[in-house]
Amino acid sequence: MSIDRPVSEQARRKLILAAIRLFANHGVESVSLRMINREAGSRNNSALHYHFGSKLGLIEAVDDFIQTHFDKVREDQLCALERRAACETITVREAMDVLVQAYVDIIEGYDWGYDAVRTLARMEFDGIPEVIALLGKSAGHSANRFARLKRPLLPELKPRQFKMRYNFVVNATIQGFADYRNLHQSYLGDLSVKNLDELAAFYAQAGTAVLTAPPGNCRHSAAPTTPFRNRICIGRRQAAAFRQTYASRSGYIWR
Repeated sequence: MSIDRPVSEQARRKLILAAIRLFANHGVESVSLRMINREAGSRNNSALHYHFGSKLGLIEAVDDFIQTHFDKVREDQLCALERRAACETITVREAMDVLVQAYVDIIEGYDWGYDAVRTLARMEFDGIPEVIALLGKSAGHSANRFARLKRPLLPELKPRQFKMRYNFVVNATIQGFADYRNLHQSYLGDLSVKNLDELAAFYAQAGTAVLTAPPGNCRHSAAPTTPFRNRICIGRRQAAAFRQTYASRSGYIWR
């Protein structure tokens, strides 16, 4: 048993990495267990069921694998920032720098890193309830630690405003790093970056702008409201930050 275990763990890792490559390129729903077996070079068609039980079990293992590495690369910086925040005032930009830097470290530090970020982006974008639940469970602790750092710095925001902005910033960062190799062919022309540090600085700055924008005022009409007339009211500067961040990320032209 002890002799076979390293071989078994190696086979499990190969299946996880094969799944990451395929999920990154084709999405979760489009990839079958047979495709993953073939990509991993496994001759045993039951290997995935043996190691993970089901496709959802494999997705959970992939998510856990990626999140574990994210936690590892950001832990020292995050702990240092938490210690400073306990005795002095930090800035939103400092928290954003730590959040964003992990994506650079993952992409540059592992040969599977870029595919891992793309896999997270696919999982978020596809919106499969079971997968979203897994993401929330695995990333929730880290997300809450960042939220506890940032929330006291933004007392003017209502709880929902803060959560909406924080959620936007995280999603924009994930999608931005997942798509950065396509910036040379954006709708606005060539927006390529010199390196990932330049991209990280942009998303840290853009995220800070979104989080620190004025709360904005919502004007209520005297006329009866309908579902079509309900609006989310945001300040002009916040809307501009949204447009600038999203345009640079996806190439979409706001009109």
